[in-house]
Amino acid sequence: MGLVGGRSQRRLRLESLARRRHSTSSTLRTCRSSSSDAVESVNELGGAETASASPPPIDSSSKEKKKKSSALVSRIVTALVLGSIAGYVILGGGTLYAIFIGFIVLQCSLEYIGLMTSKNLPKGVRAPPTLVRRTMSLISVGMVAAAQQGIRTGVFEAASFVLLSMLLVRRSMKKKPKKKKVKFSELTMLVFGLFYCGYLPTFWVRLRGVSAMHAVPPPELVAKFLSWVKVEWTVGLLATFMSAATVVAADTGAFIGGKLMGSRPLISISPNKTVEGAGWGFFASLSVALAFNYWFRFPGNVSMAFGFAVAVYAASVFGDLIESSMKRAAGKKDSGKLLPGHGGLLDRFDSYIFTGVLAYGLVYWYYYFMGTPLTQLIIAPPR
Repeated sequence: MGLVGGRSQRRLRLESLARRRHSTSSTLRTCRSSSSDAVESVNELGGAETASASPPPIDSSSKEKKKKSSALVSRIVTALVLGSIAGYVILGGGTLYAIFIGFIVLQCSLEYIGLMTSKNLPKGVRAPPTLVRRTMSLISVGMVAAAQQGIRTGVFEAASFVLLSMLLVRRSMKKKPKKKKVKFSELTMLVFGLFYCGYLPTFWVRLRGVSAMHAVPPPELVAKFLSWVKVEWTVGLLATFMSAATVVAADTGAFIGGKLMGSRPLISISPNKTVEGAGWGFFASLSVALAFNYWFRFPGNVSMAFGFAVAVYAASVFGDLIESSMKRAAGKKDSGKLLPGHGGLLDRFDSYIFTGVLAYGLVYWYYYFMGTPLTQLIIAPPR
Protein backbone atom coordinates (compact mmCIF):
# COMPACT_ATOMS: atom_id res chain seq x y z
CA MET A 1 0.00 0.00 0.00
CA GLY A 2 2.79 2.39 0.82
CA LEU A 3 4.37 1.65 -2.52
CA VAL A 4 1.16 2.33 -4.41
CA GLY A 5 0.58 5.57 -2.52
CA GLY A 6 4.11 6.75 -3.35
CA ARG A 7 3.57 6.08 -7.04
CA SER A 8 0.30 7.98 -7.12
CA GLN A 9 1.93 10.96 -5.46
CA ARG A 10 4.68 10.95 -8.07
CA ARG A 11 2.08 10.90 -10.85
CA LEU A 12 0.33 13.84 -9.36
CA ARG A 13 3.60 15.78 -9.16
CA LEU A 14 4.46 14.99 -12.81
CA GLU A 15 1.01 16.03 -13.97
CA SER A 16 1.27 19.31 -12.08
CA LEU A 17 4.69 19.97 -13.60
CA ALA A 18 3.31 19.26 -17.09
CA ARG A 19 0.44 21.67 -16.49
CA ARG A 20 2.87 24.39 -15.37
CA ARG A 21 5.07 23.89 -18.47
CA HIS A 22 2.03 24.02 -20.74
CA SER A 23 0.78 27.23 -19.15
CA THR A 24 4.25 28.77 -19.35
CA SER A 25 4.65 27.92 -23.07
CA SER A 26 1.19 29.28 -23.89
CA THR A 27 2.06 32.49 -22.04
CA LEU A 28 5.27 32.83 -24.04
CA ARG A 29 3.40 32.26 -27.30
CA THR A 30 0.90 34.94 -26.38
CA CYS A 31 3.70 37.39 -25.58
CA ARG A 32 5.49 36.62 -28.82
CA SER A 33 2.38 37.09 -30.92
CA SER A 34 1.53 40.36 -29.22
CA SER A 35 5.09 41.64 -29.65
CA SER A 36 5.12 40.66 -33.34
CA ASP A 37 1.79 42.39 -33.84
CA ALA A 38 3.20 45.48 -32.21
CA VAL A 39 6.29 45.37 -34.40
CA GLU A 40 4.16 44.97 -37.51
CA SER A 41 2.00 47.91 -36.53
CA VAL A 42 5.07 50.02 -35.88
CA ASN A 43 6.52 49.01 -39.24
CA GLU A 44 3.30 49.87 -40.97
CA LEU A 45 3.23 53.27 -39.32
CA GLY A 46 6.89 53.84 -40.10
CA GLY A 47 6.42 52.71 -43.68
CA ALA A 48 3.47 55.01 -44.11
CA GLU A 49 5.45 57.91 -42.69
CA THR A 50 8.43 57.07 -44.92
CA ALA A 51 6.21 56.78 -47.96
CA SER A 52 4.61 60.11 -47.19
CA ALA A 53 7.98 61.74 -46.52
CA SER A 54 9.80 60.25 -49.55
CA PRO A 55 9.84 62.33 -52.76
CA PRO A 56 7.68 61.24 -55.69
CA PRO A 57 9.37 58.83 -58.15
CA ILE A 58 11.26 60.42 -61.07
CA ASP A 59 9.64 59.88 -64.44
CA SER A 60 12.32 58.38 -66.69
CA SER A 61 10.26 59.02 -69.81
CA SER A 62 10.20 62.79 -69.18
CA LYS A 63 13.97 62.76 -68.73
CA GLU A 64 14.36 60.91 -72.02
CA LYS A 65 12.07 63.40 -73.78
CA LYS A 66 14.11 66.35 -72.48
CA LYS A 67 17.31 64.68 -73.64
CA LYS A 68 15.90 64.04 -77.12
CA SER A 69 14.55 67.58 -77.47
CA SER A 70 17.91 69.02 -76.41
CA ALA A 71 19.70 66.85 -78.99
CA LEU A 72 17.22 67.95 -81.66
CA VAL A 73 17.81 71.63 -80.86
CA SER A 74 21.58 71.10 -81.06
CA ARG A 75 21.14 69.31 -84.38
CA ILE A 76 19.06 72.13 -85.86
CA VAL A 77 21.40 74.90 -84.65
CA THR A 78 24.46 73.07 -85.98
CA ALA A 79 22.77 72.50 -89.34
CA LEU A 80 21.82 76.18 -89.64
CA VAL A 81 25.35 77.34 -88.85
CA LEU A 82 26.89 74.88 -91.31
CA GLY A 83 24.34 75.81 -93.97
CA SER A 84 25.10 79.51 -93.60
CA ILE A 85 28.85 78.96 -93.89
CA ALA A 86 28.44 76.62 -96.87
CA GLY A 87 26.13 79.06 -98.67
CA TYR A 88 28.61 81.89 -98.20
CA VAL A 89 31.62 79.96 -99.49
CA ILE A 90 29.69 78.49 -102.44
CA LEU A 91 28.71 81.99 -103.50
CA GLY A 92 32.28 83.21 -103.13
CA GLY A 93 33.86 80.25 -104.91
CA GLY A 94 37.55 80.31 -105.79
CA THR A 95 40.21 79.94 -103.11
CA LEU A 96 37.81 80.42 -100.19
CA TYR A 97 35.64 77.58 -101.43
CA ALA A 98 38.69 75.33 -101.97
CA ILE A 99 39.90 76.03 -98.41
CA PHE A 100 36.46 75.09 -97.09
CA ILE A 101 36.50 71.79 -99.01
CA GLY A 102 40.10 71.19 -97.90
CA PHE A 103 39.15 71.58 -94.23
CA ILE A 104 36.28 69.12 -94.66
CA VAL A 105 38.61 66.66 -96.40
CA LEU A 106 41.23 66.93 -93.65
CA GLN A 107 38.75 66.38 -90.82
CA CYS A 108 36.94 63.55 -92.62
CA SER A 109 40.24 61.80 -93.31
CA LEU A 110 41.19 62.04 -89.63
CA GLU A 111 37.85 60.56 -88.63
CA TYR A 112 38.32 57.84 -91.23
CA ILE A 113 41.68 57.04 -89.61
CA GLY A 114 39.86 56.80 -86.28
CA LEU A 115 37.56 54.18 -87.78
CA MET A 116 40.32 52.08 -89.31
CA THR A 117 42.34 52.11 -86.06
CA SER A 118 39.38 51.05 -83.91
CA LYS A 119 40.01 48.24 -81.44
CA ASN A 120 36.69 46.67 -82.39
CA LEU A 121 37.81 45.69 -85.89
CA PRO A 122 37.90 41.95 -86.68
CA LYS A 123 40.95 39.98 -85.61
CA GLY A 124 43.75 40.07 -88.16
CA VAL A 125 42.82 43.48 -89.56
CA ARG A 126 45.69 45.92 -89.13
CA ALA A 127 45.83 49.61 -89.94
CA PRO A 128 48.82 51.19 -91.73
CA PRO A 129 51.59 52.81 -89.64
CA THR A 130 50.95 56.23 -88.12
CA LEU A 131 53.24 58.15 -90.48
CA VAL A 132 51.59 56.63 -93.54
CA ARG A 133 48.11 57.41 -92.21
CA ARG A 134 48.98 61.03 -91.58
CA THR A 135 50.55 61.32 -95.00
CA MET A 136 47.29 60.06 -96.50
CA SER A 137 45.42 62.95 -94.82
CA LEU A 138 47.89 65.54 -96.13
CA ILE A 139 47.85 64.11 -99.65
CA SER A 140 44.04 64.19 -99.62
CA VAL A 141 44.13 67.92 -98.89
CA GLY A 142 46.78 68.35 -101.58
CA MET A 143 44.45 66.73 -104.12
CA VAL A 144 41.88 69.44 -103.40
CA ALA A 145 44.51 72.14 -103.93
CA ALA A 146 45.56 70.51 -107.19
CA ALA A 147 41.95 70.40 -108.41
CA GLN A 148 41.56 74.10 -107.64
CA GLN A 149 44.60 74.85 -109.82
CA GLY A 150 43.29 72.72 -112.66
CA ILE A 151 45.72 69.81 -112.12
CA ARG A 152 43.57 66.71 -112.40
CA THR A 153 45.18 64.06 -114.60
CA GLY A 154 47.25 61.41 -112.79
CA VAL A 155 46.87 62.93 -109.32
CA PHE A 156 45.16 59.94 -107.73
CA GLU A 157 47.55 57.49 -109.39
CA ALA A 158 50.63 59.39 -108.21
CA ALA A 159 49.24 59.73 -104.69
CA SER A 160 48.51 55.99 -104.51
CA PHE A 161 52.05 55.17 -105.64
CA VAL A 162 53.55 57.44 -102.97
CA LEU A 163 51.43 56.00 -100.15
CA LEU A 164 51.98 52.36 -101.06
CA SER A 165 55.72 52.93 -101.42
CA MET A 166 55.80 54.55 -97.98
CA LEU A 167 53.92 51.58 -96.55
CA LEU A 168 56.46 49.10 -97.94
CA VAL A 169 59.41 51.14 -96.65
CA ARG A 170 57.93 51.60 -93.17
CA ARG A 171 57.13 47.91 -92.80
CA SER A 172 60.62 46.90 -93.92
CA MET A 173 62.08 49.10 -91.16
CA LYS A 174 60.26 47.24 -88.38
CA LYS A 175 62.38 45.02 -86.11
CA LYS A 176 59.83 42.28 -85.39
CA PRO A 177 59.41 39.79 -88.26
CA LYS A 178 55.60 39.78 -87.90
CA LYS A 179 55.41 43.54 -88.38
CA LYS A 180 57.62 43.49 -91.46
CA LYS A 181 54.88 41.85 -93.50
CA VAL A 182 52.36 44.08 -95.26
CA LYS A 183 48.79 42.96 -94.68
CA PHE A 184 46.08 43.15 -97.32
CA SER A 185 43.93 45.25 -94.97
CA GLU A 186 46.61 47.96 -94.93
CA LEU A 187 46.66 48.20 -98.72
CA THR A 188 42.88 48.42 -99.04
CA MET A 189 42.52 50.92 -96.19
CA LEU A 190 45.06 53.25 -97.76
CA VAL A 191 43.80 53.14 -101.34
CA PHE A 192 40.14 53.35 -100.37
CA GLY A 193 40.84 56.13 -97.86
CA LEU A 194 42.64 58.16 -100.52
CA PHE A 195 39.80 57.57 -102.97
CA TYR A 196 37.03 58.20 -100.43
CA CYS A 197 38.46 61.13 -98.47
CA GLY A 198 40.63 62.78 -101.14
CA TYR A 199 39.73 62.01 -104.73
CA LEU A 200 35.92 62.04 -104.62
CA PRO A 201 35.58 65.39 -102.78
CA THR A 202 37.70 67.09 -105.46
CA PHE A 203 34.71 66.86 -107.80
CA TRP A 204 32.96 69.47 -105.69
CA VAL A 205 35.83 71.81 -106.56
CA ARG A 206 35.58 70.85 -110.23
CA LEU A 207 31.81 71.35 -110.22
CA ARG A 208 32.03 74.85 -108.72
CA GLY A 209 34.82 75.71 -111.14
CA VAL A 210 32.71 75.18 -114.28
CA SER A 211 32.99 78.66 -115.77
CA ALA A 212 30.45 78.43 -118.60
CA MET A 213 27.78 81.10 -118.21
CA HIS A 214 24.21 79.85 -117.90
CA ALA A 215 22.21 80.65 -121.02
CA VAL A 216 19.08 81.77 -119.15
CA PRO A 217 19.46 85.00 -117.16
CA PRO A 218 18.55 84.89 -113.45
CA PRO A 219 15.32 86.36 -112.04
CA GLU A 220 15.36 90.08 -111.34
CA LEU A 221 15.77 89.81 -107.57
CA VAL A 222 18.51 87.22 -107.91
CA ALA A 223 20.26 89.34 -110.54
CA LYS A 224 20.31 92.32 -108.16
CA PHE A 225 21.72 90.17 -105.38
CA LEU A 226 24.42 88.72 -107.64
CA SER A 227 25.43 92.18 -108.80
CA TRP A 228 25.67 93.30 -105.19
CA VAL A 229 27.88 90.36 -104.12
CA LYS A 230 29.74 90.45 -107.47
CA VAL A 231 29.16 86.81 -108.37
CA GLU A 232 28.85 85.51 -111.91
CA TRP A 233 25.83 83.46 -112.99
CA THR A 234 27.83 80.38 -113.98
CA VAL A 235 26.81 76.78 -114.50
CA GLY A 236 29.20 75.79 -111.70
CA LEU A 237 27.46 78.05 -109.18
CA LEU A 238 24.00 76.78 -110.11
CA ALA A 239 25.00 73.12 -110.24
CA THR A 240 26.77 73.30 -106.87
CA PHE A 241 23.87 75.04 -105.17
CA MET A 242 21.32 72.67 -106.68
CA SER A 243 23.32 69.57 -105.72
CA ALA A 244 23.87 70.73 -102.14
CA ALA A 245 20.24 71.81 -101.73
CA THR A 246 19.00 68.47 -103.07
CA VAL A 247 21.14 66.54 -100.58
CA VAL A 248 19.98 68.78 -97.70
CA ALA A 249 16.36 68.22 -98.71
CA ALA A 250 16.91 64.45 -98.94
CA ASP A 251 18.49 64.27 -95.47
CA THR A 252 15.87 66.53 -93.89
CA GLY A 253 12.94 64.74 -95.51
CA ALA A 254 14.28 61.32 -94.54
CA PHE A 255 14.84 62.46 -90.94
CA ILE A 256 11.35 63.95 -90.52
CA GLY A 257 9.59 61.14 -92.38
CA GLY A 258 11.42 58.50 -90.39
CA LYS A 259 10.54 60.14 -87.07
CA LEU A 260 6.86 60.64 -87.92
CA MET A 261 5.99 57.54 -89.93
CA GLY A 262 9.02 55.23 -89.91
CA SER A 263 8.14 51.61 -89.16
CA ARG A 264 9.75 49.35 -91.80
CA PRO A 265 13.58 49.08 -91.76
CA LEU A 266 15.24 50.00 -95.03
CA ILE A 267 18.44 47.94 -94.76
CA SER A 268 20.22 45.96 -92.05
CA ILE A 269 23.43 47.99 -92.37
CA SER A 270 21.66 51.02 -90.88
CA PRO A 271 18.72 49.89 -88.70
CA ASN A 272 17.53 53.46 -87.99
CA LYS A 273 16.75 54.13 -91.64
CA THR A 274 13.23 53.27 -92.74
CA VAL A 275 11.38 52.81 -96.01
CA GLU A 276 9.03 55.65 -95.09
CA GLY A 277 11.95 57.98 -94.38
CA ALA A 278 13.55 57.10 -97.71
CA GLY A 279 10.29 57.92 -99.50
CA TRP A 280 10.01 61.28 -97.78
CA GLY A 281 13.64 62.03 -98.61
CA PHE A 282 13.12 61.28 -102.28
CA PHE A 283 9.98 63.44 -102.42
CA ALA A 284 11.81 66.34 -100.73
CA SER A 285 14.82 66.14 -103.07
CA LEU A 286 12.56 65.96 -106.13
CA SER A 287 10.58 68.98 -104.94
CA VAL A 288 13.75 71.05 -104.49
CA ALA A 289 15.11 70.09 -107.92
CA LEU A 290 11.84 70.98 -109.66
CA ALA A 291 11.56 74.25 -107.74
CA PHE A 292 15.15 75.10 -108.66
CA ASN A 293 14.40 74.43 -112.31
CA TYR A 294 11.28 76.63 -112.12
CA TRP A 295 12.89 79.60 -110.40
CA PHE A 296 16.41 79.55 -111.87
CA ARG A 297 15.78 77.72 -115.18
CA PHE A 298 18.49 75.19 -114.34
CA PRO A 299 19.14 72.61 -115.69
CA GLY A 300 16.59 73.91 -118.18
CA ASN A 301 13.85 71.28 -118.48
CA VAL A 302 11.70 69.20 -116.15
CA SER A 303 12.97 65.80 -117.33
CA MET A 304 16.60 66.75 -116.68
CA ALA A 305 15.67 68.15 -113.25
CA PHE A 306 13.85 64.91 -112.43
CA GLY A 307 16.82 62.79 -113.52
CA PHE A 308 19.20 65.05 -111.59
CA ALA A 309 17.12 64.64 -108.41
CA VAL A 310 16.97 60.85 -108.76
CA ALA A 311 20.72 60.53 -109.35
CA VAL A 312 21.74 62.90 -106.56
CA TYR A 313 19.34 61.31 -104.10
CA ALA A 314 20.61 57.80 -104.90
CA ALA A 315 24.23 58.95 -104.49
CA SER A 316 23.46 60.59 -101.14
CA VAL A 317 21.79 57.45 -99.77
CA PHE A 318 24.64 55.29 -101.07
CA GLY A 319 27.24 57.52 -99.41
CA ASP A 320 25.34 57.41 -96.13
CA LEU A 321 25.14 53.62 -96.20
CA ILE A 322 28.84 53.26 -97.04
CA GLU A 323 29.79 55.29 -93.99
CA SER A 324 27.29 53.37 -91.84
CA SER A 325 28.88 50.08 -92.89
CA MET A 326 32.34 51.40 -91.95
CA LYS A 327 31.11 52.51 -88.53
CA ARG A 328 29.41 49.17 -88.02
CA ALA A 329 32.64 47.32 -88.86
CA ALA A 330 34.56 49.55 -86.45
CA GLY A 331 31.96 49.12 -83.71
CA LYS A 332 31.27 52.85 -83.41
CA LYS A 333 28.05 54.85 -83.38
CA ASP A 334 29.58 58.09 -84.69
CA SER A 335 32.79 58.88 -86.51
CA GLY A 336 33.55 61.76 -84.14
CA LYS A 337 32.16 64.39 -81.76
CA LEU A 338 32.94 67.62 -83.59
CA LEU A 339 29.35 68.62 -84.44
CA PRO A 340 26.76 68.75 -81.63
CA GLY A 341 23.72 66.67 -82.49
CA HIS A 342 25.36 65.13 -85.56
CA GLY A 343 28.54 63.41 -84.40
CA GLY A 344 31.60 63.83 -86.58
CA LEU A 345 32.08 65.81 -89.76
CA LEU A 346 32.12 62.56 -91.72
CA ASP A 347 28.68 61.75 -90.28
CA ARG A 348 27.40 65.04 -91.67
CA PHE A 349 29.11 65.02 -95.08
CA ASP A 350 28.95 61.30 -95.93
CA SER A 351 25.96 61.97 -98.20
CA TYR A 352 27.96 64.52 -100.21
CA ILE A 353 31.04 62.42 -100.98
CA PHE A 354 29.59 60.43 -103.88
CA THR A 355 27.18 63.21 -104.89
CA GLY A 356 29.83 65.59 -106.23
CA VAL A 357 31.26 63.21 -108.82
CA LEU A 358 27.80 62.19 -110.04
CA ALA A 359 26.58 65.79 -110.31
CA TYR A 360 29.72 66.78 -112.20
CA GLY A 361 29.27 63.87 -114.61
CA LEU A 362 25.63 64.79 -115.25
CA VAL A 363 26.50 68.43 -115.97
CA TYR A 364 29.46 67.44 -118.14
CA TRP A 365 27.50 65.07 -120.36
CA TYR A 366 24.37 67.21 -120.47
CA TYR A 367 26.25 70.20 -121.86
CA TYR A 368 28.31 67.94 -124.09
CA PHE A 369 25.17 66.72 -125.84
CA MET A 370 23.91 70.31 -125.91
CA GLY A 371 26.94 71.18 -128.05
CA THR A 372 28.84 73.32 -125.53
CA PRO A 373 32.66 73.23 -125.95
CA LEU A 374 34.21 70.98 -123.31
CA THR A 375 36.92 73.50 -122.44
CA GLN A 376 34.28 75.80 -120.98
CA LEU A 377 33.13 73.06 -118.64
CA ILE A 378 36.47 71.60 -117.59
CA ILE A 379 38.94 74.46 -117.35
CA ALA A 380 38.16 77.31 -114.98
CA PRO A 381 40.64 80.13 -114.36
CA PRO A 382 41.96 80.06 -110.77
CA ARG A 383 40.61 82.89 -108.63
